[in-house]
Amino acid sequence: MDALSQLFYLHGIGYEFTKYTGEQVIFSEDTRKRALQCCGVNTENDNQVAHLNYELDAATWLELTPNTSLFSLTDKLLHVRIDERQLGQHFSVSISELNLNFERENLHGLAVTGEYYLHDVRYIEVAVPLATMPVGYYSAVVKVGEQSKQTQLWATPEKVYQVDDSKRTGLSIQLYTVKNKAGLGVGDFNDLLELCELCAQQHMDYILLNPLHLLFAEQPERASPYSPNSRALLNPLYISIELCGDSNNNAQLNTLLQSDEVQAIINKHEQFIDYELVSRAKYTLFNALYTHFEATASSARRDEFNLFCEQNQSTLKTLNSANPSFDYYLQWQARLQLNICQQHCLDAGMAIGLINDLAVGCAGDGVEYKSQQPLFSENANVGAPPDPWAEAGQNWGLPALNPQQLKNEHFSFYRALIQSNMQGVGGLRIDHVMALRRLWWCFENNHKQDGCYVYYPFEYLLAILKIESHLNKSIVIGEDLGIVPPEVKHALASSGIYSNSLFYFEKQHDGEFLPLEHLPKHCLIMIANHDVPPFCGWWQLDDLKIKQQYQLIDEQQYHQQDQLRKTEKQRLLRFINRHSHERLSENSNAMTVYSELAKALAHANTRLFALQLDDLDKQTYPVNVPGTNTEYPNWRRVLTHTSKEIFQNNASTLAAINSIRKGYA
Repeated sequence: MDALSQLFYLHGIGYEFTKYTGEQVIFSEDTRKRALQCCGVNTENDNQVAHLNYELDAATWLELTPNTSLFSLTDKLLHVRIDERQLGQHFSVSISELNLNFERENLHGLAVTGEYYLHDVRYIEVAVPLATMPVGYYSAVVKVGEQSKQTQLWATPEKVYQVDDSKRTGLSIQLYTVKNKAGLGVGDFNDLLELCELCAQQHMDYILLNPLHLLFAEQPERASPYSPNSRALLNPLYISIELCGDSNNNAQLNTLLQSDEVQAIINKHEQFIDYELVSRAKYTLFNALYTHFEATASSARRDEFNLFCEQNQSTLKTLNSANPSFDYYLQWQARLQLNICQQHCLDAGMAIGLINDLAVGCAGDGVEYKSQQPLFSENANVGAPPDPWAEAGQNWGLPALNPQQLKNEHFSFYRALIQSNMQGVGGLRIDHVMALRRLWWCFENNHKQDGCYVYYPFEYLLAILKIESHLNKSIVIGEDLGIVPPEVKHALASSGIYSNSLFYFEKQHDGEFLPLEHLPKHCLIMIANHDVPPFCGWWQLDDLKIKQQYQLIDEQQYHQQDQLRKTEKQRLLRFINRHSHERLSENSNAMTVYSELAKALAHANTRLFALQLDDLDKQTYPVNVPGTNTEYPNWRRVLTHTSKEIFQNNASTLAAINSIRKGYA
């Protein structure tokens, strides 16, 4: 293997992939070089290439352990690398946090799990059995004879946190679309609190949220929750004025609520959110809340606020705010209200409660990127390889993390990111979970768009999920739609991570929908999500009409897709009619078909089944049309009815699904 090929391998630059057509595509050397160059490597500098190869390969055998050591609580083995001549030397591990000190007279007789020859010396990796310990991260000192190494030892469970193996039903929502009880134009945490109560009354166990990440207050029309300012911070627009303690006896706030600016929003009933107007009004009200806090807060409340700031100091500092106390106050209030909603879920008997959603990346001009810029590659974005809907591939415009830099400070960036998104919820859905293993990088190469897969330290990222899920008592769902490498599917399944399926895509080779008994068990199944049309829109072909209206397809494409949809509807009817006493046809009402489909899927052994609030509200407009930006009003469509009305209108369907899932039917 030549030096450059070795560096491609060690640095995680992919060699090939299998295209959706089944064709094996091998990346050119020029493409792979460009990926390395995006990581700051001068591929024409032989000395730099040789040095990096040494650091990433041979040098790792000269240390007893890596800087971060994985310790599986299943086999309880610590892997140590030594010169084989050290086998007879004294061995010890000390972990001060646990007051644990483990010693052996020598390392003879232990299993050898790897070997490496350097300068005619054989180095071996041996598996040293240790005692069990609590899940977590610990500072450890490893010694063999006179050689020692300080490492961070990760005590990692076999699986992520689990709830008991029962069938669970939940609700999937885009919180901003929920009809706001206060009339302020965007769904907030008080609306979520009402949904928690409604779901509990229907014996549901969870609410799956859209990403609640911080967006851009100065550019409120940048509304995509999947292209955020920061994934570790919350979007203040979700703060409920009513739920905030500083709304009580607040004369300035009461005056502002009667102002023309706020009343214009309250009296406005539009199909799409005007983020410019809503943001301006809500931030005016936020200022009144903060001013009241500054003037009237008790010492106990100030202490609570200061403690929040202290505990979240590193994350809050990334805001680089001109008015930090105000912005920190908003983060405090958002976190408090999210916690109130989760606690209400648990108090009401919901087994899981809220499930957060983690976007795959952040915007290239946001505070997450700017505060962590050394961790990112240069001029590479993440996206997706060519598929039937985008033959040229997709560039999502999100900067790509450098897999080698991600390891810095014991993966502190990724750990903090997962911690913040598991805080105050009962579960975490990870968008595009393949990113744990590999991401498609998009970059310019000789003035042309190019791309390849780049691989990440999968075992470590997976270990963080396992550890944090136990520390936070949070289940984990991996959105694995599309082409997922077999090793990723296997690792996720054996780690107890729920997969995520859309019924639309669960098909046999002949195109028919999978029978119920073939649907995956340890999975979250949904009929639709934010990237596909709501069911009524799909059944009535409204999504095709919208695409034609916005000139996303021409008349010929419309007729082609119309014919394909008719075939799909017939397949859907065949699936439903196998499980329903209702005799349905293409002329059946969309909600009747939806209700029968939902009841049929309720019989599946799939452990998590989510109903989408948009579907229950008979929405026809999609909340997002993939592949569009400003052509279609993405992330803005508001629900037609209040949450209470939606639940009342679907009472019989919800009761039937609950009966089926709980085994009463």
